Amino acid sequence: MRTKRTILPIVVILILGAALCAAAQDAPVRLTKIKVTAEQANIREKPDIGSAIVQQIPEGAILDADKKEGEWFFVRYTLEDGGVIGGYIHESLVEVVEEGGPVRETKATEKEAPPRERVSRPIRIGKIKLPELSTGSFPLEFSFSAGVGSVAPRDLNDGTRGYADWNGAALGIPAPGSADVLHLAFLVGFELSYRASPRLVFGLGADLLRGANRGELEYTDPLITETLVTKPSARAVPFKLTVRYHPGAGFYVRGGLGIYAVKAGYLYRLERNDTWQQWKGTATGSGLGAEAAFGGDWEIAPKTSFFVEAGFRIARFRGLTGKNVYTNSSGEVQTEPGTLYFFHKVAADANTYPLLFVRGSVPAEEGVSNARRADVNLSGTAVRAGIRYRF
Repeated sequence: MRTKRTILPIVVILILGAALCAAAQDAPVRLTKIKVTAEQANIREKPDIGSAIVQQIPEGAILDADKKEGEWFFVRYTLEDGGVIGGYIHESLVEVVEEGGPVRETKATEKEAPPRERVSRPIRIGKIKLPELSTGSFPLEFSFSAGVGSVAPRDLNDGTRGYADWNGAALGIPAPGSADVLHLAFLVGFELSYRASPRLVFGLGADLLRGANRGELEYTDPLITETLVTKPSARAVPFKLTVRYHPGAGFYVRGGLGIYAVKAGYLYRLERNDTWQQWKGTATGSGLGAEAAFGGDWEIAPKTSFFVEAGFRIARFRGLTGKNVYTNSSGEVQTEPGTLYFFHKVAADANTYPLLFVRGSVPAEEGVSNARRADVNLSGTAVRAGIRYRF
């Protein structure tokens, strides 16, 4: 009898404990409510700025958050058709308006979120899109772009026009027109970027800016027909550090500083009957430049976006050094190393014309004036488009 009396209270206690546990599990959990404060906020598949966008939410929308991973809330948003979308939203885009139960913090070291685990699609439960738990991807981007840019190498262009006019004066035949000069360059570039935050990105990259323009002028009179071929050229390779800021969805501004490796060149070739002579010069140098741009990007696939931007660069260089090579149809070759100079020279018609040559010393022969180191100005505007891939 004593044994039965002892067992009975224990059984009653176990039954009451089980009932209390079941009631606790069935009790509703009060979620934390957050409000969107940005003009437009993105709900993403994963807690990562490079993750695919699940839904865009307008300012003022109220969302339920039941956990937090680092700087990201996991939220649910009810659609107009009654479906519910689940995903992650960054804490900088929202504010907490009602505290619920404790928002669970998930760290990268927890088993449920293995480091760098990747999923291609969210898990769907009914109408709710639940991304698999993840610590986020490596915050890197790689971009490739191509476009065109304007350039204004004034000394290079003035020297080309000046030589055409000077040669016409030497022949006693007015130049039949203006020599073709350099105004447009093609560019390609790449950049590796680090996403420091949802709005701020730092980048390291390089561009190739290259342009050349070949032209011909024909001097003709009853006794002489002579053709002048000219070709001014310029090339720049800037290695640059950039900062990109995204004030809103789909729009950004960018600025950068770069170390430029520069090359400038000219060609003057005179052809008469079966004879010819030419002067060909190249000069190289380096220096600092800066650029600023604004643009927009559009996601075209998960982790991949298309972008277009327009900008302006400041890049002027002096003191380029190289060589001038003179050759002719008789096989004569003369090479003169030196510095790229811009100067004026009096021609046979007593007029002064601008010229540009590589010389071993400052031009000082008779008829020369205003000699100085040439200014190679590659400042100008640029428009480019490209693809940006987020790791």
